[in-house]
Amino acid sequence: MADGSAVADAHDEVVIDREDEPYRWRCPNGHTTWDRTNSHLWCPSCRRAMEQQGQWSIMHVQSAEHWEIVDEKTGETIPYSAVRFAEDQ
Repeated sequence: MADGSAVADAHDEVVIDREDEPYRWRCPNGHTTWDRTNSHLWCPSCRRAMEQQGQWSIMHVQSAEHWEIVDEKTGETIPYSAVRFAEDQ
């Protein structure tokens, strides 16, 4: 199975316009409240869910960080490295 590390199996670039389709793009846990950082996605809803479940610790903060995004329209998982944002173009 290809892991995307080679040019031949890298994912095509996807341009995301959150103003046009704000609920289409979700974190792997289904939240639409994610924010981008310089190298990954940060989901405050995932963090709040962990806090409410009493699982808050520095170790668990990592699971609010995601390196892929889900296209709700197609069900496809897209690696963050292939994501471009419309407002940056």
